[in-house]
Amino acid sequence: MGVAVHWTNGETDVLVGRVVPDEGQGTEKMFVQTGASLELPGTFDNMQGPAPRATARKVIERAFKIADVEDADADEKWTVGKATIRHVTPYLYLTSDVIISNSTVLHDFDDPDKVRDLKATMPYFLKAIDQETVLTQRKLRQLEATYSRLERQSKSQQKSRSLITARALALLTQSTSLGFGIEPQPEATEQELIAMLSQISNFDITRTDVQPGDQLSALEDERKLTLRLAASKREERNALRALVRDSSGFETTVSGQYQKLGLADHLNLDGTNCPVCQNPSDVGNEIAKQISSSLMLIENEVASVQQVAPELIDQLDQAETELKSTNLRIQEIERQIRSVIQQNEALKKADDLTQARAMTIGRVEQFLETTVEDFQLPIINFGDLISQIENLRDLVDPQALRDRIAYAESMVSNYASEMLSKLPSTEPLTGARIQFFADGHISVVEAERQRHLSMVEVGSDQNYLAIHLALLFGLHKHFEQVSSPIPGLLVIDQISRPYYPKDEKARDERGLDDMKDDDDRRAMGQIVDFIFDETARANGLQVLLIEHAYMANDERYVEATVERWTKDNGKKLIPDDWPERSE
Repeated sequence: MGVAVHWTNGETDVLVGRVVPDEGQGTEKMFVQTGASLELPGTFDNMQGPAPRATARKVIERAFKIADVEDADADEKWTVGKATIRHVTPYLYLTSDVIISNSTVLHDFDDPDKVRDLKATMPYFLKAIDQETVLTQRKLRQLEATYSRLERQSKSQQKSRSLITARALALLTQSTSLGFGIEPQPEATEQELIAMLSQISNFDITRTDVQPGDQLSALEDERKLTLRLAASKREERNALRALVRDSSGFETTVSGQYQKLGLADHLNLDGTNCPVCQNPSDVGNEIAKQISSSLMLIENEVASVQQVAPELIDQLDQAETELKSTNLRIQEIERQIRSVIQQNEALKKADDLTQARAMTIGRVEQFLETTVEDFQLPIINFGDLISQIENLRDLVDPQALRDRIAYAESMVSNYASEMLSKLPSTEPLTGARIQFFADGHISVVEAERQRHLSMVEVGSDQNYLAIHLALLFGLHKHFEQVSSPIPGLLVIDQISRPYYPKDEKARDERGLDDMKDDDDRRAMGQIVDFIFDETARANGLQVLLIEHAYMANDERYVEATVERWTKDNGKKLIPDDWPERSE
């Protein structure tokens, strides 16, 4: 037992079938066949082209021209932005639960497990982006994620190394106070500090030729000198800050004066005439010389400030760096002092020098066995990764993509708004516009006040029905215009839901006479007219309507009805002998 469907665009046929599994079981077995002039066989046993589900899906996607670019990641479970046949369903189905929903715009957009991919692939189906760009974008996202991860790892590594350096210096300071004979060098590299600690781990704790040193006094003296140096550096830094600030203010003032005196450029200052009246005058000539001299002086001052200012800024940056380095050294000395004090306390508690040395060597060995592993990690080189990211960003122009998406949104909005005017509605939807966005949500713009309303604010089941119908038909009109791979099919379930009394037990076919008033009957007729008209106007669009209402007085409706499932004829859409749905 199985189900099958025949797809055709007039030139190519695709037959797709799948075995209906027993209750509680799934199935991977499918049948898919492509070609020309194909027809569904009389029985499912005669279906051709058996294939696993994954293979069948690829064949279908190729036939629908969805998978037009080879993708090495196509078989991954989660590939955001990669369009597949699974992502076309929101544009094909308008189910009974969605058709009057005040929150769900498209089928499956209320499913948290699917909506992420559905939103990501929408620009592709709108033809605002091609599949090659999708793959480039995905690779760019992957590289950016890798960069972020490596950057965090690098910062963690640097922090760990900084802690290791401080700990290594502390251990060396303790060792010096116990007479190990190795002086800690603050300027030593991490590798050199580790080498010193390795020597300490091999020290003979019973040696008597070396005695404990007074490390604390030396550290205190160095701390005093470094504090004085920091004070001097701070004064130098503050003075440079004042100079930079004053030079900036002086340049602004002088430049303003120069611009004012620039009016003199319109005067003839090189001749013997008065620069004002242009008559021969010795006094005027002398004034002209003084103006020229003032202009030259100010111009030289501006040039001098512009030349000196960058040098002052460089000196200030260097002073800031030196002060920061000095303060870090003070912090390091203070850590070493605390370490020596702790070591002296440990010496007091130890029975003798040998025991204190043994305790210190134990700490050194533990340090070398654990934290030093961070130095085995290579330094991360971001150069190649950054270069790849920049190259991909050049290929993917974000502004051009936003413009194409905005164009598609505008076209769908225009089509949907035009179709909304043909459907029955009530305030505030009457005369309103639909604003569609390429992430799958919409807003309704009121006709008079131009307010943007959410779906919840629109109000009635009839209005929700009008919005969903207008949007789906608007989308399909856009798909037709841009030759989207979305097939021209709309499956609509129960357009009459807003008009019949809420009787959940009524499962049989119903006539228009069962509706509560004339307005509802007229609205139902208007909706049916809309569906027939838009289907006839479109090129290659087929609408499959599943409906309880039967409009016996409408010849088009009667002629278009393929099957009637009623209590009288005993037929059902899903036969009683079919297994329960398992997935």
